[in-house]
Amino acid sequence: MPGGRVLIFVQHLRGIGHLQRAAAIARGLAAGGIKVDLVSGGRPVAEIDTAGISLHQLPPVTSPDDSYTRLVDEAGREVGPAYHARRIGALLRILETARPDALLIEMFPFGRSQIAEEMTALIEAARARTPKPLILSSVRDIVAAKRSLERYEEMADQVVAWFDAVLVHGDDGLIAFGDSFPPAARIRKYLHYTGYVLPPAPRVPARASDGADGEVLVSAGGGAYGAALMRAALDARGHGALDRSLRDAPWHLLTGPNLPAAEAEALAARAGPGVAIERMRPDFRALLARARVSVSLCGYNTALEVIEAGVPAVMMPAGTGRQNEQRRRADALGRRGLVEVVAEADLSAASLAGTINRAAAKRRAQVTRARPIDLSGLDTTHRLIAAWLEGEPPERSASLASSA
Repeated sequence: MPGGRVLIFVQHLRGIGHLQRAAAIARGLAAGGIKVDLVSGGRPVAEIDTAGISLHQLPPVTSPDDSYTRLVDEAGREVGPAYHARRIGALLRILETARPDALLIEMFPFGRSQIAEEMTALIEAARARTPKPLILSSVRDIVAAKRSLERYEEMADQVVAWFDAVLVHGDDGLIAFGDSFPPAARIRKYLHYTGYVLPPAPRVPARASDGADGEVLVSAGGGAYGAALMRAALDARGHGALDRSLRDAPWHLLTGPNLPAAEAEALAARAGPGVAIERMRPDFRALLARARVSVSLCGYNTALEVIEAGVPAVMMPAGTGRQNEQRRRADALGRRGLVEVVAEADLSAASLAGTINRAAAKRRAQVTRARPIDLSGLDTTHRLIAAWLEGEPPERSASLASSA
């Protein structure tokens, strides 16, 4: 059984997907005998499973809107230098106490520039330790668009200067890292594709799996971006363009924990007979397995759960401007024939109804016959980190990316 200790730092700002993925990686490492400290810098999320790992909560910061240009505390107040200094102090104390053999930083330097001073302080403190821990970056399949080519080059410079390896949690057969990160060739020797990170389905009481067979399941992930989709779904259910059998089917809306309370109340007031509305379900994947159609956003975690289930699916990628990660992923899945896509700009009751009709016309066998996607991210991430902790140099790893 491998040993060692890994410190993971994750910062989620709007949704909860980053924290979900980091926690899944942490649990996977812990299950393989590695001690794990998970540091979260965002709002606490009670629904996240942290069994078997040590969770450390920083004074939280979030982004109050989709511009990601401001950070606020739990009371909605903008944070300043003193607040960041408090968080840095907490990070350095955790580093000193944990004395990790590896430091795994989620998203940075490919994102989280809002807290770059915190990330830099943590990395510099780790690099000053003797022995120096491995310093690893953990990044999803797609990097959000940046303001200039120079910004991408700065990130590549930071990889070269500070990191021993970059774990890319994706499948280059579906989406190559270089598709969203232009200087990927410069850091090719650092890149290790792990496959997508899909944690084991959670164990939940049998009574929790009480969704109806054949329902239309509408979900919004964490809920920060889902209000428009939820409203359109209720309108689409009653639209004349929707197939009659789908109008008569039970509908199930999962709004997500971050949907504003006023929005959730408005949806509940509009929902008629045959529509169930809940915030979140621990058995989401069990519901997907029995649904006739899934309608969702295209965040990392939701997309993987939908694809794994093989359910006919509609995805509306959220995000505007440079926040194009969901659009890129949805386009790739749509080209593969795995999902039907409706653009956020085109979202209406009629467009959503038509897209749901097209998805529902597919059989599950048609979806699952598409080229498989690598979902081995948890196992591969554990195998790589365990090997590195035992002394194998990252640059010699057999999973070194063959393309960028």
